[in-house]
Amino acid sequence: MPDWTERLTEKERTDLHETDYESATTTELQDLHLSALRTVAVLRELVAEKDKVLETCKQLAIDRVRVADAAVKQDVFAADALMGIAKTAKDALALTEDDMLKRMEEK
Repeated sequence: MPDWTERLTEKERTDLHETDYESATTTELQDLHLSALRTVAVLRELVAEKDKVLETCKQLAIDRVRVADAAVKQDVFAADALMGIAKTAKDALALTEDDMLKRMEEK
C-alpha cells in the first residue's frame, strides 16, 4: 500500500512527524487545523474544476457522436438508395426477350 504521506509537501511531512500533539500549544494546533482546512478547501476546488473539465469533455464527446451519427444515417440512406438503384439495374439486366414478350402479351 502506498504511503499517503508521499502526497504531502516536505513542510507538511515535517509538521506531521515533528509535532508533539500532546504538548502542542493552542496556537500550533490552530495553525495545523487551519492548514488542514485550507487543504480540504483546495482539494474541493480541485475536484470541482476536474468535474467541470470532465463535463465539458463528456459534452464534446456526445456532440461528436451526434455528428457522427448524423453522418452515418446519411451514409446509410445513401447506401440504401444505391442498393435500390443497383437492384433496379440488376432486374433490368436480368430481363430477357421472352420476359418482354410475356409482358407485351399480358397487355
